[in-house]
Amino acid sequence: MSILGEARKLWRSALPEPVRKFAAPVLNQALEAYVRAAARAPHGAERPQGPIKMVGYFSGSHGIAASARLGARAFEAIGVQVERVDVTDAKLDWSGRLTAPQSASAWIFHLNPPELLAALACLGPKQLLGPRYGYWAWELPRAPRRWLKDAALVDEVWAPSRYTADALAGAAAPVRVVPHPLFMEDYAKVRPAPRRAAFQGVAIFDFNSSLARKNPQGAITAWVQAFGADPDCQLTLKTQNGAAHPQALAELTALAPPNVRLVDEVWPYADVQRLIAGADVLVSLHRAEGFGLTPAEAMALGTPVLATGWSGVMDFMDIDSAVLVPSTQVKVKDPQGIYSGQSWAEPDLAAAARGLQQLRAEPALRKRLAKVGRQRVAERLSPQAWFETLPASVREAVRAATL
Repeated sequence: MSILGEARKLWRSALPEPVRKFAAPVLNQALEAYVRAAARAPHGAERPQGPIKMVGYFSGSHGIAASARLGARAFEAIGVQVERVDVTDAKLDWSGRLTAPQSASAWIFHLNPPELLAALACLGPKQLLGPRYGYWAWELPRAPRRWLKDAALVDEVWAPSRYTADALAGAAAPVRVVPHPLFMEDYAKVRPAPRRAAFQGVAIFDFNSSLARKNPQGAITAWVQAFGADPDCQLTLKTQNGAAHPQALAELTALAPPNVRLVDEVWPYADVQRLIAGADVLVSLHRAEGFGLTPAEAMALGTPVLATGWSGVMDFMDIDSAVLVPSTQVKVKDPQGIYSGQSWAEPDLAAAARGLQQLRAEPALRKRLAKVGRQRVAERLSPQAWFETLPASVREAVRAATL
């Protein structure tokens, strides 16, 4: 049994509960230091063998979980079996699950550094043999210094966009742009939700993310500037986890006029896609996006997108495929405290309102944006395009597995 295994055995069996609670803060710091040191040790990265193992929050309903599911499916689409390792319950503590040593041709962690550290602690950093890749998403122009140092926990960092890759400049491991893959055949099968108005928009966000970054208030303001209280123009704000942030939910509800419908519920994602597919426009007046999976999926669904023309979305959007809203750089202000320092975009809401009016007035524009938007994501975010961005060693392992 490993040193970590012996320590955990002692933790569970020999120490009474009051002692564990008292000692946990100090011992968890020791665990964190051990995991970082052990992860940096040689782990057979130069001798990859075994299946591809994807580690992530597969049972979640957020972007990190969606990222892991898309990555696993992309491998499976080209005929490679992927072993999913769900670490939704992983914590950086002494109660992790012990495993025998396991080899993989690639360990791909769809987890940001804090979650990656917890997963390594849970699984055992010395038990995971083979090359390790971390798929990280960050939304501001510069990633935290701790993230740059913790790049040493993996052999290479994968970023979903050039914007995020630039934010990771100076990381302790090479950084590669690997976009999220989208499956156009799936989106073609989505049946739009029934219409509720002559012209309808949708905005999607999670209260557990930063409300200031997603900026649904901007979407409401732009909608009201464009259409007032016109009942023929309805905006749906599809949210979740508002109960955990009651004040923010109450403030957003108070801001919404009768033609802005706020739905704070956890839906199956198929229903979210149907909502987007049934809209005339997806509104994303974000202040920053590491990638922008929801706008990308809206384009794949053939729904025109009106979005802040800045950050990760610019890898798959241009003036021919979306209504890009100009912005100015401002200091970050996030009442939730998720982000601080640096700067992000403040979208021009008057320009956004004019864009919404134009979309309503010109069905031909909506049709053109839908067509070009589908073309852009099909070209830039297909599984084939995604595959070509992977490291040569992973592509060779994939080809060997499919022969």
